[in-house]
Amino acid sequence: MGADDRLTRALKILAVIALGMALAISVLTFLHRIIAVVIIVGGAVFFAYLIYPIVRLFSRRMPRWLAIVCVYAILLVVIGSLFAFIGPRLAAEARAFAVDFPRLLQQTQDWMLNANTTVLSSIPIEARESVLQMFNTAGTSLQKAAGAIVGQALSILLGLASMAAALVIIPILAFYILIDTERLRSGFFRLIPASAQSNALLVLQDIDNVLGGFIRGQIIVAASVAVLITIILLILQIKYALLIGVFAGAVDIIPYLGAIAGAVPAVIIALITHGFGWALLVVGAFVVVNQVEGHIIVPNIVGQRVGLTPFMVIVAILMGAELGGILGMFVAVPIAAIIKALAVRFLPPAPSDAVNS
Repeated sequence: MGADDRLTRALKILAVIALGMALAISVLTFLHRIIAVVIIVGGAVFFAYLIYPIVRLFSRRMPRWLAIVCVYAILLVVIGSLFAFIGPRLAAEARAFAVDFPRLLQQTQDWMLNANTTVLSSIPIEARESVLQMFNTAGTSLQKAAGAIVGQALSILLGLASMAAALVIIPILAFYILIDTERLRSGFFRLIPASAQSNALLVLQDIDNVLGGFIRGQIIVAASVAVLITIILLILQIKYALLIGVFAGAVDIIPYLGAIAGAVPAVIIALITHGFGWALLVVGAFVVVNQVEGHIIVPNIVGQRVGLTPFMVIVAILMGAELGGILGMFVAVPIAAIIKALAVRFLPPAPSDAVNS
């Protein structure tokens, strides 16, 4: 191959890369302009995917449209009952915590500076002051955020109105997606050559096992953790038990890091209101719940569908946090699991695997 041919080939490769990048930027720009539509359609697809197994189960005994209506009715009753029972209590605890937050912050400062326990007094004062500085910074940030929220009340109300409209539109779109699931499925497979359809079906099954098992399982696990933590904190008479329990269940979706984040506020409040011994009881309670979650709840609900080692999970979370912040941490694990499932499907097995098989 001559120099001119190599130059021509290099220019063609650069042109393809440039066109690909331009196309990607154009698509992202277009999606950004219609971000509201993307969020609504994406939410509808996600919601339809989430409840599809139940709809399919009901469809065995009734028409598809009636099965969807029944599932919607069950969800409405369950969610409405939850809001009716815990909504007022949760709102009351949130208001009480907002009022008590400055006092709790001051008590934390006094408790750490004027150490009256053997364990705490053994920690150098410089280290305690550094920790206090971190608390002060976090408290200042929270207060500024609260002030900004109050100052943007009109924008928030408009945002809530848009959210309410989206919550109405998303189930309607999901209804039509569920009605046309089989038609959409057959239309998708018509776009794939007949020789590749069997492999495409296997890939879709792998993705469904990983993604469906993770998403549906994590919702059940998070709800279980929220209930267990709330009950234990109520028994231990920790203030804001329901608020902390709901928070612990929500952040538990983030593997490993969520368990620590959920325990921190409960331990601090127990420390301030009941003392060091009670704080140790709360730490022990969270450890017990974490062990129950890891050895009983998760294996029986989520199972091994994700198929990632703890090292892979931590690396995925760190990469997700770096690339997408909090949202990136939430989606990092299922994305990594899908990539691993595709790699297992398409990459040749390792020599040891081939020998074992």
